[in-house]
Amino acid sequence: MPLSSEKIKTRVQSFLPFLSTEAIDQFIGLCQYEIHKSKDIILESGRTDKYVFLILSGSSRAYSLKENGQELNCHMRSEGYLFGDPRVFENCPQILIIEAIGETHILKFDIAKLESLGYKNAELMQLYIHFLKEIISAFSNRIHAFVSMSSEERYQDLLELNPLYLESTFDKHIASFLGVKPLTLHRIKKKLKIIK
Repeated sequence: MPLSSEKIKTRVQSFLPFLSTEAIDQFIGLCQYEIHKSKDIILESGRTDKYVFLILSGSSRAYSLKENGQELNCHMRSEGYLFGDPRVFENCPQILIIEAIGETHILKFDIAKLESLGYKNAELMQLYIHFLKEIISAFSNRIHAFVSMSSEERYQDLLELNPLYLESTFDKHIASFLGVKPLTLHRIKKKLKIIK
């Protein structure tokens, strides 16, 4: 069921409480509201546009394909977060395929347009910088997890960061995201249930 304009605005305000009502209205004015069913491809690889999206509800995953067709999950995000291929900041084709996990409501927008408007409006520049910080934080966490954590610690870190992922996605996607086989994830989950 589609979200009303009022509900969209309320959600954006809850995700971005530092913005004024006017800035939220300007941001929403840049966006296209879309609803995607589970497994819909929201953004395809090979694109050179600058589209990203804010997740209003639901979750999404970004993956790339190996030559043999194997999917490699790179990122997972849930409501309240920006999502897209970070290559939108470069002038090269994007490599990630972004798929809805369950019904997903999004506000899709051109990040270059937000940046451009930010030079004229301090609040929109603050929003642009907020999104950049979010991307840096996500990458920093991902690198730290793979460099210094065991697979069990990465799973626990994911649980702490955002348990919504675990409610809405398949174990095979979580295993790929954690860099383990599905059987290893099953063992980790079983072990943690015994410990608790």
